[in-house]
Amino acid sequence: MKFFEFGKENEKTLMILCGYLAKWSPGLMPFIHEAEKQYHVIVQAYDGFNEDEPQTVFKSVMDEARKAADFISEKLDGRVDVLYGISLGGMVGNEILLDRRIKVHTFIADGYTIMPMPNFRSELVKKLYIKCYSAIIYSVLTKHYGLLAKILGRTKESLSENFYTAASRQSIENSVESEIGYRYKFESFNMTDSYIFHGSAEITAARKVHRLKSQGIRFHHKVFPDTGHAELIHKDPKKLLSYIGRAYSMGDK
Repeated sequence: MKFFEFGKENEKTLMILCGYLAKWSPGLMPFIHEAEKQYHVIVQAYDGFNEDEPQTVFKSVMDEARKAADFISEKLDGRVDVLYGISLGGMVGNEILLDRRIKVHTFIADGYTIMPMPNFRSELVKKLYIKCYSAIIYSVLTKHYGLLAKILGRTKESLSENFYTAASRQSIENSVESEIGYRYKFESFNMTDSYIFHGSAEITAARKVHRLKSQGIRFHHKVFPDTGHAELIHKDPKKLLSYIGRAYSMGDK
């Protein structure tokens, strides 16, 4: 795993947790160039989805979160001003918030997803599920961008810049296996000043957010019009950065 840093001279920290199957460069660079004017920006490149380390293999959300928490504890004295998780990065962020070594001022989950996680009593059924679902993901990732773009409310062009199409079958299988029986750590939203951002094209997002609020989970919710899944970071970096700044300022009140 690697962590890429920009704007080290700045006092406030902004740590970016990428989405599933996502590569951080070149897609995030326009946003990073804006953000590094104000923040010490740290980008976590997950094992298995990083062009700089093609030999690595993704294991699980919890494994990525543990490595990120170790980095924060050792390199940032255990403190992050803004923890910004994109899609799956929101789940990684949930896990980080529960680490007692870490203190986060503002947590933002952009494109936060609440997917029903499967569980199986039969080991044979579990193995079949992993193989079949992994094959579907691999096929969509490498051959059927149009379908993926439609599901996420994004354009094919934006996906080609942001998804790591060289991901190994083993990384994908590990990611699928790690989802089985996984419990979302929704309670971590209550541990800091938390936000969930969504694009208006994410048609099920409002219903999911309402469900979380009905469970007593505390967070602010922001919907971006005419925007797909976690798309504002690519579509309008300056606007997103302004919303992040406002969220951080609100946490000081």
